[in-house]
Amino acid sequence: MFTEKNLPRLIIVTPIVLVLVFAVLIIYFFINTQYSNFKQESIELEKEYLLKQKNILKIENDKVLKYIKYHRDVENRRIHKRFRKLVKSGVVLNEKDVEDYRTKAITELKQRVIDWVQTLRYGANGYVWIHDTTHHLIAHPFRTYEIGTDDTNNTDSTGAKIFQQFIEVATKNRDGGFVEYYWAKPEFGAPRKKIGFLKLDKEWGWVVGTGLYVDDIESSLTKKKFQLEQKIDKYVQIILLTTLSLVLVLGIVSYFISHYIAQIFTSYRKKVDKKEQALKDFNRMLKSKIDTALIEAKKKDQALLYKSRLAQMGEMISMIAHQWRQPLSEISGIFMEMETAIKFNKADSKFIKQEVQRGDIIIGYMSKTIDDFRDFFKPAKTKEIFSLKRACEEATILASATLQSRSIELKLDVIEDPKVSGYASEFAQVVLNLILNAKDVLIERGIKEPKITIEINIQETKPLVCVSDNGGGIDLDIIEQVFEPYFSTKKGSGTGLGLYISKIIIEENMGGKLFVENYNEGARFCIKI
Repeated sequence: MFTEKNLPRLIIVTPIVLVLVFAVLIIYFFINTQYSNFKQESIELEKEYLLKQKNILKIENDKVLKYIKYHRDVENRRIHKRFRKLVKSGVVLNEKDVEDYRTKAITELKQRVIDWVQTLRYGANGYVWIHDTTHHLIAHPFRTYEIGTDDTNNTDSTGAKIFQQFIEVATKNRDGGFVEYYWAKPEFGAPRKKIGFLKLDKEWGWVVGTGLYVDDIESSLTKKKFQLEQKIDKYVQIILLTTLSLVLVLGIVSYFISHYIAQIFTSYRKKVDKKEQALKDFNRMLKSKIDTALIEAKKKDQALLYKSRLAQMGEMISMIAHQWRQPLSEISGIFMEMETAIKFNKADSKFIKQEVQRGDIIIGYMSKTIDDFRDFFKPAKTKEIFSLKRACEEATILASATLQSRSIELKLDVIEDPKVSGYASEFAQVVLNLILNAKDVLIERGIKEPKITIEINIQETKPLVCVSDNGGGIDLDIIEQVFEPYFSTKKGSGTGLGLYISKIIIEENMGGKLFVENYNEGARFCIKI
């Protein structure tokens, strides 16, 4: 656990441990990368070396073919020169004598070439052999006693008729081709895998072969891989020693720096302890002052809430009075009609019963008005699914009489009527509060043809209710403050709690958002659920 006591030790140990861990990770990834590269380089080296060895076979083969071509061209020129001299000297040449001489000369040349080929060596165990296109052995340094043998059905140690493959590859490929087979190695006798390159000399019908034993290639390749591995091992050792040296140096430096930091930390801790004690004393004094200030603030809040409730009660009584004004006038009219009927002796039982029924209907309406206001302002306890249109209609019904008395037009524009989850009565109270705020602004500013519009719609899949007026809007200097508690633009008549409480209802109780904006005619308060 990190405690105040072991923190200096952690300051000293942590950098050293981190340096060691970091160094180990670097060394591990470096070595892993190097040996991974070694494997890849070994594969590439093997491919490259094998290709190089094959090129050696081609080069040695081409040397033999060029040697044959050169001496054949020289011999042909010599024969041609000899016959031309004989013709010039007047000797009559017989065609058969000419052909016999040519055949004898070429045969002697072939024998010289064969003798030369059988002495050729390259690499560790490389040699040259020659067959003709009928599979007969022409030259071979280790099968001199089998010269002239038909190798058509001769096979290697695996049973493959390799000499047929030699002739087929050489005759079908103008530039020659490679064949893999197994053949006895001169110093071992036992068959070894071998790669041969065969190419055809068309003029004589000779197939010249050059070959290399695979184990010779692998031996050379193993040496090269070993040299490469030694080089990488040496490189890794140098990096490892360098890294360890750096880690040691960094560890020592880290230790001294950390030790110095720990001393500074201890010194600061002592100073902090002293200041902490002073702060505790200050906090005790401050707590006492805060407690006193909280008591005074609570008293002030209670006074403001009381004032707010009185204002709400006054608003509610005012709306009830507006709702009752017409029914009371109608009841007064009923009494006047009954008085007149009695005066002229026309108040029979039927008339009185009819007027009483009218009065009962009006009194019932007035009683329902009281119930509506009581239910409207009753706090909701459980969430429910309710219609935004219905909640807005309840607010407009309560505010309609008050607005009519001030000749303020109230319009409810329902584009879509979504259902939401929440507290219907509290939502309706918020809408009513926004309507009454708009009413106060319109009256205070003396707006001609005052108008309040409630619009219900869906914006970006979310229900949206906007209450807008044509009162000219809110000053941009204070538009960000209208939802703060105790902030009011009503001179002496506002508590500054209406919009604050409305925002709490919408954002905390219903998870929505209440915001305000100006538009071309006035202010628009919007509720997004």
